[in-house]
Amino acid sequence: RSANAQQKGSEEQRYAIAPAFTWRPDDKTNFTFLSYFQNEPETGYYGWLPKEGTVEPLPNGKRLPTDFNEGAKNNTYSRNEKMVGYSFDHEFNDTFTVRQNLRFAENKTSQNSVYGYGVCSDPANAYSKQCAALAPADKGHYLARKYVVDDEKLQNFSVDTQLQSKFATGDIDHTLLTGVDFMRMRNDINAWFGYDDSVPLLNLYNPVNTDFDFNAKDPANSGPYRILNKQKQTGVYVQDQAQWDKVLVTLGGRYDWADQESLNRVAGTTDKRDDKQFTWRGGVNYLFDNGVTPYFSYSESFEPSSQVGKDGNIFAPSKGKQYEVGVKYVPEDRPIVVTGAVYNLTKTNNLMADPEGSFFSVEGGEIRARGVEIEAKAALSASVNVVGSYTYTDAEYTTDTTYKGNTPAQVPKHMASLWADYTFFRNTP
Repeated sequence: RSANAQQKGSEEQRYAIAPAFTWRPDDKTNFTFLSYFQNEPETGYYGWLPKEGTVEPLPNGKRLPTDFNEGAKNNTYSRNEKMVGYSFDHEFNDTFTVRQNLRFAENKTSQNSVYGYGVCSDPANAYSKQCAALAPADKGHYLARKYVVDDEKLQNFSVDTQLQSKFATGDIDHTLLTGVDFMRMRNDINAWFGYDDSVPLLNLYNPVNTDFDFNAKDPANSGPYRILNKQKQTGVYVQDQAQWDKVLVTLGGRYDWADQESLNRVAGTTDKRDDKQFTWRGGVNYLFDNGVTPYFSYSESFEPSSQVGKDGNIFAPSKGKQYEVGVKYVPEDRPIVVTGAVYNLTKTNNLMADPEGSFFSVEGGEIRARGVEIEAKAALSASVNVVGSYTYTDAEYTTDTTYKGNTPAQVPKHMASLWADYTFFRNTP
């Protein structure tokens, strides 16, 4: 793929291949090799558009052109990804089936980027000498900018092994899953950040993009950020799906051990953190004869962090809880499936921007999301299938140093889709 991006001077180039093959030595054994290789010499635009001139007009009443780019002419951002792994399953008999999924992935990124940091009237630029030198009437249309030079290498290895057991206890049928998974991550960051006044201001009334010297690295207004993060996580889990007559109950639990280590190569310090957590999930369904199935579910999540604060300490894990109530309708006499659900999700200890203005984050934030999901699938004929869906999401930063009361980025309030496919049949003798 090769294309010009929307922002002026930005390009996108991508080359990808995904070889795979499946081996089935018998009707009870499957082995699938999976791989993916992608190279992006140019990934397009990765800047920050200001609110002024886009969402809101500039002080002169005008808006920025849709191809506005606040970066330098010689901004670059490249990425290289590769993944190899496999999926294996074997059915011993009608009771036991074993499965294993393994994957190794590596992601390399490299960027030299000048980016916007809000107009000079923004409180975030209160310490900028360039902004302070402007007349008050001009601060609303001059954009403060910073820069980053970054080379990063992320490696991840994961393997999940599980045993499925099907059996009955009296009138209750069980599908029991027991398993263990392991993950190892290594993230090597070698970066240099420009601070206040490291890049000339940009006049939004007459923006002119020029080249920037990314090799200058003036220690008076910039500095290094070299971090090596390592993380290991092991989890054991068990889940039982039990059905008695028309009642279907799912109950599962998981226990995780997570070890994090962060080496600050600039300060020469190392911080370590060990976390343990039990989480569980459960749900209940009732299968009516007319095809209606109401359900309720509850689940918890646990996500360790490999990031560190300005004190050099690794952040505590974030946690989540989700409640969902819904109904599914599958009539016997028509090829239709209709589902509807309402849900409430809360994530605690979310990372937030440091209120003191550093490049580091602070912990203690909270995000809440609740909404409604509706989906319908129908086979209109032997050849035509239609899928339609609608989602309403009310998401909000309920606790945050900067965005409290706002909606998280890239979370639309309304989202709808409609798909149709047509299958061509060829007559064969």
